[in-house]
Amino acid sequence: MSSQLESRLDRLRARLKELPERPGVYLHKNAEGEVIYVGKARNLRNRVGSYIVGRGARDTKTMSLINEIDTIDFVTTNNELEAILLENNLIKTHQPRYNILLRDDKSYPYIKVTMSEDYPRAVFTRRVDRKKGDLYYGPFFAGTARRILKLVGDQFKLRSCDLDITEGQNALPRPCLYYDMHQCLGPCVVGLTERAAYREMVDDVVLFLGGKSKELHERLRARMYRAAEEENYEVATYYRDLIRTVERIQAEQQVASADQEDLDVWGLYEEGGDVAVQLFVLRDGNIVDRRELFWEKLPDYQPGHFLGEVLQRYYQDNLFIPQEILIPFEIEEPELTEAFLTTQANRKVSLRVPQRGRGVDRLELANRNARLSHESRFRKAQQDRLQIAGQRLAEILGFDREIQRIESFDISNIQGSDSVAGMVVLDRGKFDKKQYRVFNIRTVVGADDFRSMAEAVDRRYRRLLEDGKSLPDMILIDGGRGQLNAALAALNKLGIEEIPIAGLAKREEEIYVPDRDEPYRLEKREPALQLLQMVRDETHRFAVSSHRRRRSKRVLHSELDDLPGIGDKRRRLLIERFGSLSGVKQASAQDLINVLGRKVGQILYDELHTA
Repeated sequence: MSSQLESRLDRLRARLKELPERPGVYLHKNAEGEVIYVGKARNLRNRVGSYIVGRGARDTKTMSLINEIDTIDFVTTNNELEAILLENNLIKTHQPRYNILLRDDKSYPYIKVTMSEDYPRAVFTRRVDRKKGDLYYGPFFAGTARRILKLVGDQFKLRSCDLDITEGQNALPRPCLYYDMHQCLGPCVVGLTERAAYREMVDDVVLFLGGKSKELHERLRARMYRAAEEENYEVATYYRDLIRTVERIQAEQQVASADQEDLDVWGLYEEGGDVAVQLFVLRDGNIVDRRELFWEKLPDYQPGHFLGEVLQRYYQDNLFIPQEILIPFEIEEPELTEAFLTTQANRKVSLRVPQRGRGVDRLELANRNARLSHESRFRKAQQDRLQIAGQRLAEILGFDREIQRIESFDISNIQGSDSVAGMVVLDRGKFDKKQYRVFNIRTVVGADDFRSMAEAVDRRYRRLLEDGKSLPDMILIDGGRGQLNAALAALNKLGIEEIPIAGLAKREEEIYVPDRDEPYRLEKREPALQLLQMVRDETHRFAVSSHRRRRSKRVLHSELDDLPGIGDKRRRLLIERFGSLSGVKQASAQDLINVLGRKVGQILYDELHTA
């Protein structure tokens, strides 16, 4: 260790002793004084100490951050909730490169209703300042915001000028052209409109922008009938046309919904560190807005941490937080995030991962759109990059063929139980999930990754040879020399010697190949290594999820085996619907009845809940 590095660590350890054991926010700075990371903590000393004196494996992003930390600042708060609010503000101010940022926020404008003025306006803005009591709607795409503003001007007739109009003061002798064009009520001229009538129209605009179409519709219809009864047919005709406009907009946005919910639905798709996020905003059961967010090449992507950070950043300045937010999976510290959202909204806000019903359907829609957005934005460029990386890989490893199709294997078990091998396929820069395979290990007892790997490889390529199907351009093994040799032995028994094969060891990211004593050690930014890492990580994810499914089925099978009325078919239905025994036990009687029928569902519920 260099003396310079030792000096830096000694200085950071001394600083660590100054940090209190209290909630707060810490700021890591580099040697130039730039804030490179902002984080919140329940206990500042413990959390910051995990960077400076922590032990164990560190991901690439964390190691890069640690190597850059030169100084540490901190601010204490009274509790964790205050810490999360302060963290959001500091991240927005400093835009640290190691934080997850909504970098495109500035391109999404808001519509502001200036409630702080005697005669409010609806205006286009990119800045949110809630101190004055103005209302903000959005964020929108710029084109959408301007179309909505034009509609508000055409239909609701709020003033668009910036005159300082106060009650009985600064009145003009005659109205401007907008009044003559029927696009303003003319509050600048005494006698043209009453303050109460103008405020009523402002309330209509607030309902319209807030997506409360049903309530707005009822208000407008009541006014139309009242004007007709008073034989004021010009006003009645105006309200009739306005109702038709609102109905048309509502019809364009309508989605199937029996309930008039207000909720946000988040979908997400990640591949190769590229992330696409899709948000559907539902108000009164209608989709009133949709947002797409993208991140490129996130290092060490962790779904629960990532989505939690995105939610905090997004809702920091968004005043329209619904009572319920649907998310595709659990996030880190969900209770703290819920408390933050509740504080922002000034009412209870719930985060929910739906397990059944309409919520699942909506999440699937959001996730599907996120995947399509991902493909549109990243897929072609990613496929080109991966194919180039495949060519580079063949060149580095000395393979004499072009690498288009890679088949990759990983073993997953817990102390040898429920052992499975997962196999994924990358074909021409794209994961082909229809070709993924799971091998339940049959011949190996206990935890023996080498023999398990040999069995999976043997079964895969014996079957391909028997069916006369083509072999891949390359085989990747998740592991080091031992796993590679086990797979190689299985291939040799089958007489397969021409397929390039390599093993990628996790700890040092070393690449092992046959007939070479020393592994390849490539630079972290080398595309060939990144290609192998991406395939290895996808294989590991698939193997682990396959192992968990197998284990859940076994546990559920054994626990439910002796219960009355539960055979293989009903057991499969329970697994598909509830996922695990814990899910079955937590299900209500009605949930079980919906799956198994009234008699068997009630019997199972009674059996599981009998003391």
